[in-house]
Amino acid sequence: MPEMIQTLKSMQKTESEKRRFLASIQGIDLGKDSEEEGPSFEDVQRRALGINASGDDIVSLQGQLAAGAGFGIGAGLGYEKG
Repeated sequence: MPEMIQTLKSMQKTESEKRRFLASIQGIDLGKDSEEEGPSFEDVQRRALGINASGDDIVSLQGQLAAGAGFGIGAGLGYEKG
């Protein structure tokens, strides 16, 4: 069974290379652009929490994300609960 799976993957790769070649003859680039990556898990999590800031913005560190990053009350910011 593993041999059949490898054969199928090889056949798919060959067909994909043929399609890319034929497209390149026509002037169409089917290179790495077709394999776009989606948003990261952290980006999706921020959007779900209603935070519209990017991951490198300090504003994005709110609530659970701030606690996970080590920020928050009693987490080394110099504030102690009394």
